[in-house]
Amino acid sequence: MSKKILVTGGCGYIGSILVFMLLEKGYKVKVFDKLYFGDESLKSIRNKIELIPGDIRNFDPKILDGIDSVVHLGGLSNDPTAAFDPKANYSINFDGTVKLAQACKSKGIQRFTFASGCAVYGFFADGIATEDTSANPQSDYAKSKLDAEIALIQMADKNFCPVILRQGTVFGLSPRMRWDLVVNAFVMQAFKTKRLEVLYGGEAWRPVVNVNDVAKAHICCLEAEPDKVRGQIFHVVYGNYRVLEMAHRVRSSLKQMGIDADVDVNYDKSDNRSYQVSNKKLTETIGFTPRVSMEEGAREIAAAIQKGEYRDFDHPIYYNLPWMKLLIEVEERLQKTGRVL
Repeated sequence: MSKKILVTGGCGYIGSILVFMLLEKGYKVKVFDKLYFGDESLKSIRNKIELIPGDIRNFDPKILDGIDSVVHLGGLSNDPTAAFDPKANYSINFDGTVKLAQACKSKGIQRFTFASGCAVYGFFADGIATEDTSANPQSDYAKSKLDAEIALIQMADKNFCPVILRQGTVFGLSPRMRWDLVVNAFVMQAFKTKRLEVLYGGEAWRPVVNVNDVAKAHICCLEAEPDKVRGQIFHVVYGNYRVLEMAHRVRSSLKQMGIDADVDVNYDKSDNRSYQVSNKKLTETIGFTPRVSMEEGAREIAAAIQKGEYRDFDHPIYYNLPWMKLLIEVEERLQKTGRVL
């Protein structure tokens, strides 16, 4: 009998890619998602999965009935959304994660992967960080992720196998597309304004990774020998680049497709986040190394735009924070009229 995987945030940017991959590998899939962005990303496979709408803060353990493993992607996913509502950020990213993990442990579900981020390093100027490097979170988002990591590691034992994946800055084409991620934004800007906007001088370092490689890393950790990954932290990155270099690489890769754009650099402020990280531990421990380059990812996005996909660049649904603000505004207006979303 095929194993059944619960994917929280399964309709999201990474989750919608992961769900397709799991089905292709023969797994059964249940998705738990707040549906902030709807379920359009999974419409082509909607009849092949079980979809449970809900908020991780009110997670019902009965949802875990029949589940063999959990991939926990659900939560607020970047600094701006966390800063917009710090209380919700912590209750979702920390409290929700702990509640889910405790429910898994009570149900005897051993395999659990958690989507964290390299943002926990904040500002690290002393070379390339390993998983043993001290964290230095610079935001509410990073702090909530780090606290959740610590709680999960403390819960690890012979009957519970949590794995923390510190993902780099993700890029690439997804059914739930986002234009608020740096590489994706550069491609979008090449089409919209023909000017790639680099903020803060572009001197900060970022580790990057393709969305497909992130999804594969979660699957590899689910399938790895438990003793190799139990309570472990792994970086998931393709490479480290300064933001200005990223812009020029994207520009060059798009130029090969006949898409030309300039790079504009803004020096008004400095970025208080800069870090490089190593992927060595993931490769050596479970034999997985991200393979999709930034240039490949940029060209894939550009090809989709050329086909007419995701061309409504200003629609707030492609940007996490503007979409959240819009939903809150709509909800407030409905409440004033006596209606509730």
